[in-house]
Amino acid sequence: AVVSTQSTGRYELAKLAVWRSCTDYDEGRRNTYYASIGKLYGAIAANKNASDAVQVFGGNGYNKDYPVEKLMRDAKIFQIYEGTDQIQKLIIAREHMTRFL
Repeated sequence: AVVSTQSTGRYELAKLAVWRSCTDYDEGRRNTYYASIGKLYGAIAANKNASDAVQVFGGNGYNKDYPVEKLMRDAKIFQIYEGTDQIQKLIIAREHMTRFL
């Protein structure tokens, strides 16, 4: 139950950031800040949730006969595609400084 609750929380955080980014875009405002937050936490959620799923399957989680192995490989690409986590953190920091300071 704890793993499920944590997985849901990570997913919802990323989803809310993406929705906020879309709202900002629709209203003609810059959406870089919330888009980067959504990208960062979406990648974190995908990786952590896939890792938790592999743990549930134990040693079989790494076996190609189980679909969770492919989920783990697919989730890893989110950390690399369209900017690494470190780049997203730099974008968030830059946008935060210009918005709130």
